[in-house]
Amino acid sequence: MIKSVSKHLFATGVVSFFLVSCTTTTQQTGYNYSQMGQRIHIPEEQVKTERPVPPKIVPASYNLWLSQGENRQRAYEYERFLDQNNVGNIVPAFELLRSARDWQKCGSSEYAVPNRELWHNQVATLRVFKYLVATKVLTDFEVTSVYRDLPTNQCAGGANSSRHLFNSAIDFRIGPQYPQPEDLAFIADTKFKLCQFWTQYGQSLNMGLGLYASGQIHIDTQGYRTWGPNLSRGSSMCSL
Repeated sequence: MIKSVSKHLFATGVVSFFLVSCTTTTQQTGYNYSQMGQRIHIPEEQVKTERPVPPKIVPASYNLWLSQGENRQRAYEYERFLDQNNVGNIVPAFELLRSARDWQKCGSSEYAVPNRELWHNQVATLRVFKYLVATKVLTDFEVTSVYRDLPTNQCAGGANSSRHLFNSAIDFRIGPQYPQPEDLAFIADTKFKLCQFWTQYGQSLNMGLGLYASGQIHIDTQGYRTWGPNLSRGSSMCSL
């Protein structure tokens, strides 16, 4: 299974994304990064946010999981690998290792470290995520699902070719788990910013962006496409 996944990834390819530190100049202020030698700039006024970002609290279930078997050592090795590729600490480890929202129904573990052969597949997606966080396109968010093994993905209703199987996708939601009316404008504004980003840079980043009726949002770097509630491009707000 691992060999077939690796061959598929080699065949489809993963586009690298090299992030440059946020900078300012006397001519313009904002955020810059280079993609394949091209300088891209987003003005500062486009990335400001007035919404306070709530603190991340490590759940007791994650500490319990770390204490079992070799989980702590495997999680540490994966985190060290991400640090070495300059994409560590973008998403808290307890979120980055979440398997699926339906893990209990599926009889799976809430947390999972992907096979080592798949570690590098997440680097390109985390680099995009890093830029979205640095420019405050994403502020108040919670990652809900990353790597899924085949049984968990099937049980959770994932596609047979789901990028979660290859550890190259991130699912997350914006704002609190149970949004109040006052959260709706913030959520809609964040989705609009994500669509703007995808429209401008998605093709060069080979970026997929899915927006589900449940409020979940999917990002990967294994194909330039977008989809909405009925899983078609036409139902995505990014295509409107």
